[in-house]
Amino acid sequence: MQYEVALQRVKGIKKSFDNAAQKSILKYKDNRIIDLYETSEVFEIFTSSEGASGSKKLSGSETPPLVSLQDGYSVQIEEERFGGGIELTETEYAREAPDTSMKVNIALQRKRNALLVDNYNLFLTNMFLLLNDGFDGTYYQAPDTAAIFATHTWAAGGTFANNSTDALDEDAVDAVVLHGGEFTDPQGVPMPIDFDTIIVKKGSPNAKFAKQQFAMGISPVSVADINIYYGEYTIIETPYITTRANWFMRASNFVQGNSLKVGIGVFPKLNDPIKQNNEAIRTNCTGFYKEGCVNMPMDWYGSTGAA
Repeated sequence: MQYEVALQRVKGIKKSFDNAAQKSILKYKDNRIIDLYETSEVFEIFTSSEGASGSKKLSGSETPPLVSLQDGYSVQIEEERFGGGIELTETEYAREAPDTSMKVNIALQRKRNALLVDNYNLFLTNMFLLLNDGFDGTYYQAPDTAAIFATHTWAAGGTFANNSTDALDEDAVDAVVLHGGEFTDPQGVPMPIDFDTIIVKKGSPNAKFAKQQFAMGISPVSVADINIYYGEYTIIETPYITTRANWFMRASNFVQGNSLKVGIGVFPKLNDPIKQNNEAIRTNCTGFYKEGCVNMPMDWYGSTGAA
């Protein structure tokens, strides 16, 4: 009898957990840093773009030529499985006190909440690893296999760099804006990029400088624990950047979209409870999502701030 009551209690936390897990992650859908989207595809193949050519001045009756896309590298990102589990021991549901249902509720709520927070933090840590690993390339690389913030080699030949060691100041921001204004594709055709967003670690000296310099007196719009200031530049401060000196800029309106993506296949959810050999009741949480840099990261610029 005690086991059956405990089993029903375990099943009863599924809906609240699943809803909370999905809502917690969806808070970040408009984070303006990483492109977060839902997808049914386990594998996704992207082809990086390196510009387009063919348009010309026409005579009065001339047929316009076809514009050809300059395709670059092929990139595939694949779903991975994530999760954790909780266990309700026989002691917790059968022997702690005569009022077993109350004890089960307390134990389950504590473990459910801990599991929810842990999976939520795992998701965000993996998502922001695209930035935190961006100078090393240990976990994620650009389509040319360089780190996301590095010197990149076009498939068509030639290079461009989207990284520096400059500390965040007005001159450093001006240099990134100039870099975007002078950007060209591999054929040398102008491809101006408007770097309009600055991303910094929440509470860091970089965050203080960016707000004072570019967003003074502007109240933030919050997305979960991310603050977004719409001033001369959009300033975004997030606690999930691990190194205080690191700072990033991106072009939010880049025509080819955000190079950094996280695709959610299945939100973290509780599965059916399983009775263990030791009479404990185990409940697993699993989810599926994928991350990657799917285009040449010309829409991004990063600095370690070391200089």
